[in-house]
Amino acid sequence: MDSSIIGKIEKAKRYAQETDRVEVSGLTATFKGDHDTYQVGLSFGAWNCQCHFFSIRGICSHTMAIQRIFDDLLGKVAKVASPL
Repeated sequence: MDSSIIGKIEKAKRYAQETDRVEVSGLTATFKGDHDTYQVGLSFGAWNCQCHFFSIRGICSHTMAIQRIFDDLLGKVAKVASPL
């Protein structure tokens, strides 16, 4: 393996341990629900979803589930829509 690649791999491992270096400003995911597929996203620190329930209540099972999935990485940045 090329020595410059080895250096980059070691640097990447170090960076991965230093999670405070990363700030997620946006995220989009496709969520396959029981009845339909929705776009769920994180923008400006708040979750959003294209489902009808979210448009009325500002929270839904899709956003709550994605919060649980990404809690460790995004917990510091994403606003919690409701207590899980």
